[in-house]
Amino acid sequence: MLLQFSFKNHRSINDEVTFSTLATSDTEHSEKLIKFGDDKFVRVAEIYGANGSGKTSVLNALGQMQLIVINCFNSQPGDGIRRFPHKLAISEQTEFTCIFEKNSIKYSYQFSYDENGIQHETLFYWPNGRVATIFERDGLSFEYNAKYQKYTENTKSYLKPNRLLLSVAANITDIQEITDAFLFFKEDLVVFPGEPNNWLEYSANKLQADENLKNDFLDIMRQSGSDICDIASKVETRLPSENELKGLPEPLMKVFSTTKMNHIDIKLAYKDFVLNLNEESAGVRRLFSFICPVLDILNTGKVFICDEIETSLHPSVVAAFVDRFQKNTMSNAQIIFTTHDTDLLDLKQIRRDQIWFTEINPNGRQTDLYSLSEIKNVRKDENIKKGYIMGKYGAIPMPNENIQRICEEEDAK
Repeated sequence: MLLQFSFKNHRSINDEVTFSTLATSDTEHSEKLIKFGDDKFVRVAEIYGANGSGKTSVLNALGQMQLIVINCFNSQPGDGIRRFPHKLAISEQTEFTCIFEKNSIKYSYQFSYDENGIQHETLFYWPNGRVATIFERDGLSFEYNAKYQKYTENTKSYLKPNRLLLSVAANITDIQEITDAFLFFKEDLVVFPGEPNNWLEYSANKLQADENLKNDFLDIMRQSGSDICDIASKVETRLPSENELKGLPEPLMKVFSTTKMNHIDIKLAYKDFVLNLNEESAGVRRLFSFICPVLDILNTGKVFICDEIETSLHPSVVAAFVDRFQKNTMSNAQIIFTTHDTDLLDLKQIRRDQIWFTEINPNGRQTDLYSLSEIKNVRKDENIKKGYIMGKYGAIPMPNENIQRICEEEDAK
């Protein structure tokens, strides 16, 4: 479970910003919160803002932190670490801090880096409600907690400027706390679009093997307005057929004709005909790739990070997904997404601390990130959709000349 994420000097964010899932004292929809320790946390967070205001940068920062954690152990000498500093802070360090829950224990992990590699890195945890240090690092110098000192010499031989201590220790030691922290980034954070890129294959395999998941999939498709009757999926490793090789240049044909690959065969049955998935619309294809991973995330309690969730999806489908997360009590699954869908701005369904905004600060051309709960005098029965369109909360999404027209349309409803 993601509790808090802070970062600075990444893309449009220069000064540090903080995103938090910690619930405020607001009593609205309190039954939909996740209780952890003495606090409660939200299951759903929506990020709004104008195009170019930095919404994507917020989610991209978390994805960037994840990629560095899970990939840097394989870095070779001389390899750099991909970095996207703010244009006015190129020579300054980029810093990420993530506070999360793993196996009912709270962790705080932080690192900063520049073109020369990792500069600082720390990992803390709260095993008994009190904070304890797992390790602290400054450049290539580091110190483990006293009970892990025996791993120091072995770790030194693997640690490099372009490798995180968390990643090194997770790969070469059996320190459970470090393994758990590493696995939060590797397994519990699911970033879309991003890794993994094989969601279509994942969905096909799941539907082939799990009848309950298949039925759940069909129910969601029907709820979205589809008249689908059945679905058949098959993933097999084989040589390509002659038909599949048609049109390829001869050198490529020779290579692929002897190379076994995974082939995905998906058919959707309707009342009077059957379609291959590649004959369906972009929306149906995206929905197919989307549903099974989301169901897995809900069942296993992962954190789903999704940029522009409404892309190729009908608003009712998006609303249904959000509602599933909001009402899920089987796990601590969370969804954090950017969107332009103002229909989701409804205080009858979500809380004020679940709505976030990004806005470009003209002073330094950097992104500000803030929650609706931080804005004073927002009533519990307020029309948030109308207020957002009017620019009441900042993060204005459109030119001013269009605002009055859309507000008049809202009043007429």
